[in-house]
Amino acid sequence: MRSREFQDTAKPFGAKSQVFRLRDLVPAALLLACGLIALSVASLWSEANEDKFVVVAPPGWSLGRTIALVRSGDGRLVRTGNFANVVFASSSDPHFAAHLRAAGAWLVESVPLAPGCSASKDSEQ
Repeated sequence: MRSREFQDTAKPFGAKSQVFRLRDLVPAALLLACGLIALSVASLWSEANEDKFVVVAPPGWSLGRTIALVRSGDGRLVRTGNFANVVFASSSDPHFAAHLRAAGAWLVESVPLAPGCSASKDSEQ
């Protein structure tokens, strides 16, 4: 008798004992909505410049190859990132991003130059 009681408590939740309700998803939906609103506000208030870009090349590219990619699109290197395939570039060409994407870049986006996104001066020495 005792082993049967133990087995009954070890059963997983069944459909009869726990009914799924849509209201169970309300906390997750609220967190998702708050996160999306925060991201939207942050992107609207960012100081993204039309001439400064973050360029992400495919993994495995060397820093030299990534810089050559930027220069092939008539861009200037502004700063290197923490990885060899990530650099910050500047260009006044309106087709700069499209040219780099066509040349193999995975991501070319206009961004503000945040200090946390680039290599520190200590690591450059």
